[in-house]
Formats: sequence, structure tokens, C-alpha cells
Amino acid sequence: MARVLVICLLAFLLGGVGLCFASRREDSRVWRERLIKFITYFFIVNVVLAAAIAGHWVLSGVLLLIAVLGAWELYRALSREGTGTLDAAWGVGAAYLLIAVGAVECAWSSESGKSVYVYLVVCTFDGFSQVVGQLLGRHQLAARVSPGKTIEGSIGGLFAAMGMGLLLRPMVKWNGPGSLLACCFIVAAALTGDLLASLVKRKCGIKDFGNLLPGHGGILDRFDSFLFSAAAYVLAREVVRWFGMR
Repeated sequence: MARVLVICLLAFLLGGVGLCFASRREDSRVWRERLIKFITYFFIVNVVLAAAIAGHWVLSGVLLLIAVLGAWELYRALSREGTGTLDAAWGVGAAYLLIAVGAVECAWSSESGKSVYVYLVVCTFDGFSQVVGQLLGRHQLAARVSPGKTIEGSIGGLFAAMGMGLLLRPMVKWNGPGSLLACCFIVAAALTGDLLASLVKRKCGIKDFGNLLPGHGGILDRFDSFLFSAAAYVLAREVVRWFGMR
């Protein structure tokens, strides 16, 4: 885990430099908002890593707490007036339940290293897609769903996530090509989860699911992509086992 912590610190250092460069022409308000978001993200990542270091039970408990708090935030959003039909709300709730169960199952049934691997690949994609988007973003990825996301940012985040995956592959004992393929799968799932969460927020008429995390919003705003990726990882793992491809 010492190697993982060093890699994370270097990634945050690189991201911090990119953030400063991207914000050099912004006013003080934008600087302050981005700095708060960066510092909060640093603590979030390290709290999850600390849970992984503490052991299997602690990490599973943290994921369960995240899933429960996310469920409460989603319930509040779907309970707002004018958010759509009851059937649609039940559908979103049922989908979230499956995703949350899959994410907790990932932490419970996998080695801690694999859960951390998925988490850090998602964090790297999230963080660097924002930084690269602020630096080079010109073309919106999904204007109607999430106007802040850009194609350039997503591509930059993907390459950063692939680099992180290669550095951390000893944790999961995958070869280079296998790690790159896994990273592409994890990133695709993370982006899908993020866009789906943004779509739900738009339908509910809200900007964030909550305000618990400064600069990020609620628990679900920060962990939507990871919950989806962890659940997708469990599904992919079971498909591989089913077809005997291990």
C-alpha cells in the first residue's frame, strides 16, 4: 500500500499543477471553488484508501455507508414535486438498488487490492477529465445532460486512468494489455454512471444530490461513477467466470 500512496500523491501533485495552470486567468471566486474541491477530493480519496488499509471489513462498511447515504439522497431528489411519474421513480430506485448491491459486493467478495484498483482508476479518470477539460476542453460531450463535460477532457481522463492502471497492475496481477482493457471498461462504466446520475438530476430539477461534501455536492455526486463501475466490475467478473475465461 505504500507504493499506492506514493502514486496517489504524485497524481494529486500533477493534478494540482494542472489545476493551477488551468485557473491562472480565472477570478478569485473560481480559484477558491476549485481549490476547495481539490482539497476535499484529496481527503475523500485518502479516507477510502485508509479504509482499504484497515482491512476488508472496514472497506466494505465504508462502501455500505456510501450506498445507504446515496440512497437517501436519491430518495429526496425523486420525492420532489414535478419529478415525473411514480413508475419512473420506482424504476430509478430499483436500478440504484442493484448498482449499490453490486458495488458493496465488489468490496465484500474481492480482494481489497482489486477494489482499490477500480476506485483509483475511477478517481483518476474523474479528476484528470476535469483538469484536461478546463485546459483543453472545446467540444461538449453531452450538452443536454452534463454541459460541463467535454470530449477532450474525457479523452485526457481516459489516458490518465490507463496510466494509473498500468502503475497499479501489480495489485491485481494483470498483464499490461489486460490492465489497459480493464481500465477502458472501468472508465466506460464510470462515465455511464456519471451521465445517468446527471440525467436524473436534470429530471429532478436539481444541481446536486446534496451538500455534504464541499465543492462536490452530496455523496452520490462524488461516488456515482464509482458505484456504477464497481457494480459493472462484479458483472464482468461473473461473466468471465461463467465462460471459463479466467
